Amino acid sequence: MPGRLDLMYKIAIGWLALLIVLAAGATWLPLPDPLALDLSGSLAAPSTRHLAGTDELGRDVLSRLLHAARSTLLIVVGASALALAIATILGGLAGYLGGWLDRAVRVGIDLFWSVPFVIFVVLIISVVGVSVTSLIVTIGIINWVGPARVIRAEAARLRDADFVVAARAHGYSRPFILAREVVPNLHRTLLTLAAYGAIEVLTLETGLAFLGLSLPAPRPTWGGMLADGLGYFSSAWWVVIGTSAFVTMTLGSLQVIARREETARSA
Repeated sequence: MPGRLDLMYKIAIGWLALLIVLAAGATWLPLPDPLALDLSGSLAAPSTRHLAGTDELGRDVLSRLLHAARSTLLIVVGASALALAIATILGGLAGYLGGWLDRAVRVGIDLFWSVPFVIFVVLIISVVGVSVTSLIVTIGIINWVGPARVIRAEAARLRDADFVVAARAHGYSRPFILAREVVPNLHRTLLTLAAYGAIEVLTLETGLAFLGLSLPAPRPTWGGMLADGLGYFSSAWWVVIGTSAFVTMTLGSLQVIARREETARSA
């Protein structure tokens, strides 16, 4: 069983690495322009010219998938990092220091937790507009709640650990102890939360794009390609199948990594 899990982990890392490389270098790959229209070649099946076929406007599906991956990965990484940074600061301080700060953070968590997540994101985006930056900031400042609860509990547990007590006995300051003793011992927890957070962000961004609430057309998005392809599924299944494969493999890879880190943290 461990050997199988290691193999799945390697496959997951390999897929994500390949996706990042292809997305970053999509402009230089020998692929058609993802925005170029060719109505005479619309809904063309996969071939040597179009490896993943074309959509209803004759645009190359593979090219659009890779260019969409670039913006999607930027949003996933940026929003996950921002959410984890907020969660680490607030959760770590609340768990270690306790007192009024802990109570304030718990109230903030409860307030954010009581608001439907998707509705909150849609409301903010409708006000500030849609762009990669606005999506990163909006999702990041909302998605910190779950990780903050976990980090707060871990920081509270580490507060009474022998090495932290020893550091206090030596007269080290609270900021020093937090930076040198508490946070480094949260690295497994942070890696696990980062992977699960990426899953949430990817799912949310794809869902928003499917509803037409993410990056505007003609910029390609995975969710937008799914929405457009469903109308032609009976005659051009490759648009939906290809896009679904990219989304599923990416989510599955993140899930494998998250479970691997969670298992390592529990060991």
